[in-house]
Amino acid sequence: MNTRPQRILLLSALMLLAFALRWVDISTESLWVDEIYSYRQAIKPIANIIANSQADVHPPVYYILLHCWAMLFGTSEAGLRGFSLFCGVLAVPLMYLLGKRVWNPRIGMIAAFLLAISHFHIHYSQETRSYSYLVLVSIGGMLGFMRLWDEIRENIRTGNTTLISRQTALLFVFAHILLLYSHFFALFLVVAENVFVASLWFFRKDVFLRFWKRWFILQVVLLLIFTPWLNVLYWQIQAVQQGFWIDRPTVFVLGETLVEYCGSLLASLVMMPLLVLAFVEIRSQNSRNAEGKATMLYRIQSSEPLHIWFLWLCVTLTILIPFVKSLKGTPIYYVKYTIPALPAFLLLVAKGVDAWEWRRWYGKIATGGVLLALAAIAAYNTRNDWNALEKERWRDAAVYLAGLHSSEHSSGNSSGNTAKELVFVHDWYCWYNLAYYGASTTTELHALPPERLRITSETWQRLYASRIAGREQIYLVLSHRTGKTQAILDGIERDFTRLSDTVFPSRYRKYVVSDSFPQQTRAIFLMKTYLSNDIRVIRYKRKI
Repeated sequence: MNTRPQRILLLSALMLLAFALRWVDISTESLWVDEIYSYRQAIKPIANIIANSQADVHPPVYYILLHCWAMLFGTSEAGLRGFSLFCGVLAVPLMYLLGKRVWNPRIGMIAAFLLAISHFHIHYSQETRSYSYLVLVSIGGMLGFMRLWDEIRENIRTGNTTLISRQTALLFVFAHILLLYSHFFALFLVVAENVFVASLWFFRKDVFLRFWKRWFILQVVLLLIFTPWLNVLYWQIQAVQQGFWIDRPTVFVLGETLVEYCGSLLASLVMMPLLVLAFVEIRSQNSRNAEGKATMLYRIQSSEPLHIWFLWLCVTLTILIPFVKSLKGTPIYYVKYTIPALPAFLLLVAKGVDAWEWRRWYGKIATGGVLLALAAIAAYNTRNDWNALEKERWRDAAVYLAGLHSSEHSSGNSSGNTAKELVFVHDWYCWYNLAYYGASTTTELHALPPERLRITSETWQRLYASRIAGREQIYLVLSHRTGKTQAILDGIERDFTRLSDTVFPSRYRKYVVSDSFPQQTRAIFLMKTYLSNDIRVIRYKRKI
């Protein structure tokens, strides 16, 4: 791996590995509710996507890119999820470049390998949501910042008065535009960068005094570019203050987050010690470089402690800022939202893997053994992932509904009535899932009103009595159970008797904590975070 062709060959192999791990099983499971929302946005004209973004909690760039992608590759499960796969594979070489810039090509290659086999990253590279894209632009933003920082240090060292070249400044701004317009939690990486620059007052005051004005100008430019979204962001924050679906986190969520980054509880037993080893190795290496005269000032002024300090800020602030905010106000902390911190976390682990004396035989054996162990654990986790049904099974439910009408007629129970079966969908947004899989063409599909509309006997009579009239049997698709569920069941069961209840289960997997969603069994699972809901299709017959 010492020559450029060797590194290109190895990096190409890692990209092929990343593609294979993300492509297999990509269309096995149904699109779940959030993925269908992404689909609904992607099929709109771009002008409508931008206009609708004010009602969303995420900026519109991801949906615009997904719109363009869908025009080329279609709106099947594989077509839609293919954009996340593309971002996931493209993140691997960028991860290498980031590791190479922070430390050296060897650590960059290790970090790229860790990202390629990351169970956390693989999962969101197979989902039609913005998280894989968010990892990609997070790496790009960190790479832009590190290039800026390295150029400043080098120009100060050589006495060059042009601290930042125009090309570097433009790349930095472009990378951060993509970052800022990707996800609300991406802002915490920008906070980490500003904390790092501010800390230079204590660590490298000479650099700070020569650099801060240019940095301030760059931040003003970013702020001006981000200004169109600030008003929307303000109203989104105000809306969230009125209430949000996320539970208030406990201290166990922090542990769950780290296990999520590792990929599993077993992987965390290997990777967490490597984080500690990365810090120990930096300290001992600085001592060796200083020939036994290392002081705190020397360790601070050398490049590697500053690099590790920056990565540490990216991890901790992206996690702790929303965590503390969730303790003091409306909860916003959810593990997958913190995924911008994943690249920095894996870089620190890669540094720990490389901590042994690489040129000595025992160092090569130790490094290879650790990488093989992580690869074996990742293979085990990924295989379990392929064999599990995690996402809501809307395709199966739609196929079941499609067979209702034909089965009634084939059994001779239709009594000459050729009307489609009447199906109520418990939550209005779940209507789109069934419609995507064709249920609206085979059944008379109606969505119940949103949560904000209180279900009473009067509203039930006014909205649905005419549809139920003359029906001997109806169906209810029940998912995402809420406070209005019992009122809906009571309204139906005044006139109808429950005949059957068909359940399409999927796994609800957590590490060390569980969400308090009413439809879920509260338990501890040593797997990974995922909110998944069972789907029930209940058949009712009119009372005699």
